[in-house]
Amino acid sequence: MTTSNRTVNRIILFVLGLVAVVVAITMGAGVLPAVRDAVAPYVDLPRSLDVPASALWIVAGACALVIVLSLAWVFTRGGGGTSVAVRERSGDDVVTVNVALVRDVVEHELSGVRDVVGSRVDTYLVRRQRAARIRVAVRRGGDAVTVLDAVDRAVAVLDRTLGRRVPVLVHLTGGTRSTFAKPARVR
Repeated sequence: MTTSNRTVNRIILFVLGLVAVVVAITMGAGVLPAVRDAVAPYVDLPRSLDVPASALWIVAGACALVIVLSLAWVFTRGGGGTSVAVRERSGDDVVTVNVALVRDVVEHELSGVRDVVGSRVDTYLVRRQRAARIRVAVRRGGDAVTVLDAVDRAVAVLDRTLGRRVPVLVHLTGGTRSTFAKPARVR
């Protein structure tokens, strides 16, 4: 539910890291004889290099530009999680509902469902609107329709509790926790 693409972020981080490693090895080879000797079989580096001052300013400017763009990228990605589920303003008054209330309501409503191993609730800002993500771990071999009906009832109770509808993404999961969960008794 974030606004960034995970794959693009990882590719950019990989490229920046690779550039940083190459620059560090090159700088180290120019300063440290041990590094120069280590990279000598692979790369032929000159012993001395005369660089005009204007070129150094261009390199420094390019580095500053990369740093500023990287910081802008980092601070504008995501949208990220928030601990505030609902914030209502009425004149000078502000009412804030924490995500803990949403978690408690959902956990209480799902506690009696046999096929639910556990649940987790997170809230996010998506396009300046608060939304909740409810992840429900379903017991292996459990009935997904029953779990979805229970989650639907929990969301209805949540909407009544908050006094407004909150956009919700429901994610049913299985996995290690579901596999190792104790089987429910059949009566």
